[in-house]
Amino acid sequence: MNLPSFPARRDAFPLRLFHSHDLDETRSTVGRVFKPHDLGVLGRRQKLDAFMDHLPLGRASINRLCYGADVSIEPDCLGDFLLVQMPMQGSAVIRCGDQQITSGPHNASVITPSLPLHMRWQGRCDQLIVRLERAALEAACSAQLGHALSRPIEFQLGMDLSSRQGAAWKSLVQFLASSSFTGDAAGNALVGQQVEQLLVTTLLTQHPHSYSEALSRPVQAPPRHYVQRAEDYILARYAEPITIETLARHAAISARSLHKGFQQHKGMSPMGFLRLVRLQRVRERLLQASAHAEPVSITRVALEAGFSHLGHFTQAYRRQFGETPTQTATRRAN
Repeated sequence: MNLPSFPARRDAFPLRLFHSHDLDETRSTVGRVFKPHDLGVLGRRQKLDAFMDHLPLGRASINRLCYGADVSIEPDCLGDFLLVQMPMQGSAVIRCGDQQITSGPHNASVITPSLPLHMRWQGRCDQLIVRLERAALEAACSAQLGHALSRPIEFQLGMDLSSRQGAAWKSLVQFLASSSFTGDAAGNALVGQQVEQLLVTTLLTQHPHSYSEALSRPVQAPPRHYVQRAEDYILARYAEPITIETLARHAAISARSLHKGFQQHKGMSPMGFLRLVRLQRVRERLLQASAHAEPVSITRVALEAGFSHLGHFTQAYRRQFGETPTQTATRRAN
């Protein structure tokens, strides 16, 4: 099968959940990943030939699903999670709330969790599906705004994958679906959390929703002491999993205000400052080991400083200090 729009690497999906011609098995297995739903084959001559791949990324997941027959899918509301469905081939008619689209390779569907959902998939429809927790989306949006949401977030149903915003989302999912990075994410809670945060932030900033206008309003840089609160938190807990939402909550301001404050007072983003602190702690430990000719595990030092992806750590270290961690660790005092 030629799928030019998305990677076709099979090793990017470590778990084939099922391949079945049985309606009950298909409905049950898909329901365990998403939610229980009504599934019907449309037409007497249609024969189900369904399969599903599943890649967990913390609380998020990337899935590939094909039914091999024209089907109707009636899940009511998704409730606790959002789906972004991207057909690699074929099409599907999606109705969510008052919106309806025909989704295809150039037009994804973004399913609002709180609205009624009805779907009809064409037999050739083969979709790459991103599942995100509603709680993560609402927490991130609330943190960006600096206050609780007054109503559930609702997304525009159609996502034009040929637009600049849609292309940014598509490129991110392509990377995650094909990169070895996802192998780390599938087995590492910290990496999975970072991937989920990246997906949530990208969707909130790149696709229209009911809070997009509020998020686009300019913010003022806060007084220095708000930034200092977040800075002190990072210095004390740099090795722990830290998100922009965590820092904004600790500083008692919105994530956007905190970002503005760090740019003004530190010349970098809050997460950029966190990465710098972690890199400096690693370097201090490696220089100490080098000075005393002590054996040291670079991997262990990096993990203890809060880094979860060693390839990205090594690249960041070299950019920051002009040498590799190994060169630092093997340096000898004159």
